[in-house]
Amino acid sequence: MNGTLSSRLTVTVRLLMYARLLLLAMAVVLVPSAEFTRTVLITMGVVAAISLAVAQAPRRLLPLLARRPVTLAVDAAAAYFVLEAAGAFGPYFLFSVVTSALAGVLYEWRGLLFVCALQVALYDLAARSIQSVNIQAVIALPVFYPVAGCIGIAVHRLLVQFADAEEARRRAEVVAASAEERLRLARDMHDSLAKTLHGVALSAAALPAWVRKSPARAEQEAENIAAGVKVAVAEARELIAGLRDGGENRPLAAAVRQMAEDWAAGTGITVVVVTEDDVELPSVRRAETLAILKEALTNVERHAAAETVQVGLTTDDRGVRLWVRDDGKGFECPPEMTDLTADLARNGHYGVVGMGERARRVGGALTLESSPGKGSTLTVSLPEVHGARETVR
Repeated sequence: MNGTLSSRLTVTVRLLMYARLLLLAMAVVLVPSAEFTRTVLITMGVVAAISLAVAQAPRRLLPLLARRPVTLAVDAAAAYFVLEAAGAFGPYFLFSVVTSALAGVLYEWRGLLFVCALQVALYDLAARSIQSVNIQAVIALPVFYPVAGCIGIAVHRLLVQFADAEEARRRAEVVAASAEERLRLARDMHDSLAKTLHGVALSAAALPAWVRKSPARAEQEAENIAAGVKVAVAEARELIAGLRDGGENRPLAAAVRQMAEDWAAGTGITVVVVTEDDVELPSVRRAETLAILKEALTNVERHAAAETVQVGLTTDDRGVRLWVRDDGKGFECPPEMTDLTADLARNGHYGVVGMGERARRVGGALTLESSPGKGSTLTVSLPEVHGARETVR
């Protein structure tokens, strides 16, 4: 039994138990108070206790019920004692039908025939103790047991079909996510490692000419090549580390906190992290969000001269928001993002431009607010999807 089917069966069993409690309560209201004997009250209490126990702890009791159809014999016997004490033809009959429906949901035909046969036999036994028996009631009412069982079987098969469709959808998502992850890795390599290696290759190609023309310039170029190779090695290590652990096995909030805390430990800058723990995103959107956060923290380290940084992952009625706010030196920021990115690109600063491209690739938007001496706030808004936790490092 896969997880999806198990969870759906758990919900169905819980609903059936609550429905039986409701039917039992309705029967209590419909029956005159003069008919409430001590035996009736005790047997009703036992049935109510069984129903409530299964409804409150279905995950623990469902495996036992699913493995052993004989356990429903106890439930059928409890219902029999109620019918025996309160009357087989009264309003108490309806709640006993739920047992057959439950057998159909849990066992299909293999256990349903046993449970239905037992319930019909117990019902007839309870009905024989009544004088002037209506033959239609004796014949017609027990038919409700197999009918309810067949309905339970139909529900079970619908749940199986739903679980199979859900599993197929998940497999398709895994395939699509793998393809998207390859594209993301290719973009990351192009944006970082490929550009660095291309620069190193150009410098290396020009080095022989500089050796002949200007030994001093050649020495400088050799140092630049060595520095470029170190950068390429660091970028390659980052890509490999990302492949080993992209945080996919952790909740998004935990991945955000870990990234911020690791960055704080490496830079010595205080970080305040505010997250909502139940926020989740599809794998591609999640990867781009974490990449934007990493680039934003890198920009703060290089340019902001900040003492404290706030990182937030929150939601509102429009979706998910990731924001990074620092108390650094800030800068004169144009009101429009297009003007800002154009200014940054002209000055050779492509970090914000790249973050904006990442946000747009997953259907989001990036905004940046800043003013001299008042720090900066970068916000990524993603259309999707919940209390907040704050930690200081």
